[in-house]
Amino acid sequence: RSVIVFGRIRPVEDHEKAIRICSDLCRKFTEDEEYLQHELIHSGAHVLVLELTPEHMTGKKVKEN
Repeated sequence: RSVIVFGRIRPVEDHEKAIRICSDLCRKFTEDEEYLQHELIHSGAHVLVLELTPEHMTGKKVKEN
């Protein structure tokens, strides 16, 4: 599928929300809580989390052989 999304993007200002989003994303790839805590402590303050508010989406389904 090809999808194009148009909308507004803004940084997440709430630090707790940004940490929760990063933690949830990390848990999709690893269950290692020690790794997660290490990354949050050492890199958490340097992460920029962006929020996309879609205003228009377009795309098409592609039949692949």
